[in-house]
Amino acid sequence: MTVRELRERYLAFFEGKEHLRYPSGSLIPYDVTGRLDESLLFNGAGMIQFKPYFRGVAQPERKRLTTVQKCVRTGDIDEVGDDTHLTFFEMLGNFSFGDYFKAEAIRFSWEFLTDAAWLSIPPARLSFTVFEADDEAIALWRECGAELVFRLGEETNYWPAGAFTYGPPGPCGPNSEMYYWVPDDEPAPDPTTYTVEDWLRDEADRKWVEIWNDVFITYEWQGDANPIGKGYIKTGMPELPFRSIDTGMGLERTAMVLSGLKNVYATDVFTPIFAEIDAVAGSITGDPTAARRIIADHIRTATFCIGDGVLPGNSGRGYVLRRLIRRAVLKGDRVLGIAEPFLYRVYEGVAASMGDAYPEIRERAAMITETLRNEEILFRRTLRAGTERIADLLHADISGEDAFRLYDTFGFPLEITKELAAEAGVAVDEAGYEAALVEAQTRSRAGQELETVYGAVGGAKIEGDPSPTEFLGYAEQSAAATVVAIRRTGERIAVALDRTPFYGESGGQVGDTGTLDALTVVGTTKSNGVFWHALAEGAVPPAIGATVTARVDAARRQRVVAHHTATHLLHLALREHLGRHATQAGSYVGPDRLRFDFTHGAALSPEDRAAIESRVNELARANDRVTTYVDITPDEARARGAMALFGEKYGDKVRMVEIGASRELCGGIHVGTAAETLPFRILSESSAQSGVRRIEAVAGIAAMDHLSEERATLETLAARLKSPVPQLAASVDRLLESLADERRRRERAERQALTGGNDGATPAVEVGAVRLITRAFGEVDPKVAAEAIDNAVAADPKLVMVGAVVNDGKVTFTAKVGADALAAGAHAGNLLREVAKVAGGGGGGRADFATAGGKLPEKVDSALAVAVDMLKRQVSG
Repeated sequence: MTVRELRERYLAFFEGKEHLRYPSGSLIPYDVTGRLDESLLFNGAGMIQFKPYFRGVAQPERKRLTTVQKCVRTGDIDEVGDDTHLTFFEMLGNFSFGDYFKAEAIRFSWEFLTDAAWLSIPPARLSFTVFEADDEAIALWRECGAELVFRLGEETNYWPAGAFTYGPPGPCGPNSEMYYWVPDDEPAPDPTTYTVEDWLRDEADRKWVEIWNDVFITYEWQGDANPIGKGYIKTGMPELPFRSIDTGMGLERTAMVLSGLKNVYATDVFTPIFAEIDAVAGSITGDPTAARRIIADHIRTATFCIGDGVLPGNSGRGYVLRRLIRRAVLKGDRVLGIAEPFLYRVYEGVAASMGDAYPEIRERAAMITETLRNEEILFRRTLRAGTERIADLLHADISGEDAFRLYDTFGFPLEITKELAAEAGVAVDEAGYEAALVEAQTRSRAGQELETVYGAVGGAKIEGDPSPTEFLGYAEQSAAATVVAIRRTGERIAVALDRTPFYGESGGQVGDTGTLDALTVVGTTKSNGVFWHALAEGAVPPAIGATVTARVDAARRQRVVAHHTATHLLHLALREHLGRHATQAGSYVGPDRLRFDFTHGAALSPEDRAAIESRVNELARANDRVTTYVDITPDEARARGAMALFGEKYGDKVRMVEIGASRELCGGIHVGTAAETLPFRILSESSAQSGVRRIEAVAGIAAMDHLSEERATLETLAARLKSPVPQLAASVDRLLESLADERRRRERAERQALTGGNDGATPAVEVGAVRLITRAFGEVDPKVAAEAIDNAVAADPKLVMVGAVVNDGKVTFTAKVGADALAAGAHAGNLLREVAKVAGGGGGGRADFATAGGKLPEKVDSALAVAVDMLKRQVSG
């Protein structure tokens, strides 16, 4: 059975059981209320987005749902490439929220597995495990016809694992797991003689493969954090107000066993991906099996992560993504002989395999391929730098920290580092490496453990929280409201109202400021649908139940909303000018400016900036009305051409903002017509992170203020240079040329002074066949000192010269080694590394030339004195 067939068959079966087919959640773990689950890095299970439904703090459209959830788990990343482990996988699920329970869930599972109309698995090839105290589940499986049913403990058959005794606090319950008998050359066990000990042995030998898990959510585990150790201390476990079902079937693993295959990579979902890998592969230098599998797995994970708005970075989700991309590149480069960027090409295999089920990866193809290509180019440059770095480390044993840095930063696996170290006659601290690796794995696994699965239940109502605030701010800027709650955060007091015109900070737009009667509101945030109005420090809040007039600072909001609307026009202009890959990756919309991050691999040229700025102003001058479509479905919005921001979670009803050709899902506040954003000025363009550029700009009133400030600055400069503003550039050019002439005169004087004497130089020291001269040049231009060193070494190939220049309270050391001295063993980089340490600095470089810095000018003479002993060690060694 193909993966496509199994995916569709599962959903169709549960639709026939009155389940609503529900879309997969994002890999970024937003729940159905739109809240980001901070306890998790990635969505790793089908139930994650439904936490508020299990808690009863939000109501589903239907109490029966079925999904295919895209998941990422990276705790076993080093096992990927074997027969069963994946970092990206699909989880089939059926859910009941206070509707059917254990009996129906077990009957549904048995029917889907064994009925000839569905999977038609012979019952003899199935076994089932249940929680040891769950007599009801055993009886239900027996009623269905199951013969191999075994009781196991809470570590395997309670959810979360071990929760019956150890927690964590939150909904929990027993589960039942379903297994498939894999061997074709060995008959299924005889149920009359087969024991649980036999089952455990065969499961450990992977003769039984788990394919499905039904969780019977029954209790609310209650307890407190253990003050003297890990975990929690149980205080109670009452039944929940309603019982629920949470199930999960691994799509790839189930397709594997149903097709009689021996590994998940043999399923049809990987066939197009392997075809693309093989198309770009060069000469193979080893067994390609594991490398091809790792690349195929990691490109799937990377494709879906980027498609959901995760970008390569140095922490959190970005760190995990970057590690996966680099690992895939290494396997392609070192095992398959692929010397050029290739992952962006292998993406086509993922799109061919999975684009029908997940159309977003095709819709976002430009962004995904551009990000993959840019990250791989960056990493290949890093690899070359790593080659130089490891050469610098081979003069002594390599510490575990350095070995891991070579792996984590430069992509050198431990095996390669050990091989190069052995050739150089040095050792590698493998224990230190393993310790650093475990620390990094803990970082990348952070938030992945099941014990935190209920750690941040979106929409969960905290005791004493008020009901969600009615937001009036789209149409009103003042309103009468009632105080419903007060809380203190740090030194400030925040007030919640039953209704408010104040916008709560979200979507990049800052929160409103203003007044509650005579009290000043300095900011507004929202949490669980409640808007909190932060009062100025020292303010005495009104009493709960009091009626106040909430009034937004209208002038400030006008600046904010002009910037927000301008981001939409900027987004459109960027995609028109750079391509569809240029997609929003973050923003700040405030009264002073806007910041817009977008995916693009190269800096904008001055011509690009001018063209984009001009296009935004052109779009604004068209003065299209800003039209907002309220409470339409996501499908309706997409049909109108709306663009969703990657990684954002949208509910069943959305707001779509249309400004001419710009159509985006957006919950922010906007101006009435596009011309209210005029003028638009780009202030700067820079790198936000690898593959992401950042534009800072001003629009509307803020831009006019900026233009006035610029004019005032120009007039001040013109007055100082005694030049009319139109001739200011020519006056500055003349001033710069005059300064350049003065600098050239100073350099000539310094050069003459240096060549005319040896002030600060030590007499030449003979070290074997090598001569050493050190010189403290004092406060001179470093280029002049470097030129003097170059000339001295050029005249004497046996010479090693080390110089020091002091400028602005800092030291710059330079070392040059002549050709004969180099052949005798002298190494400028290693020499300077020790010299600079004495002056409180560091650095190094090549064997023939190096520079280093220092923070202690008073230590220059002591530092230079170290050079003699270091050179003796190099030459004698």
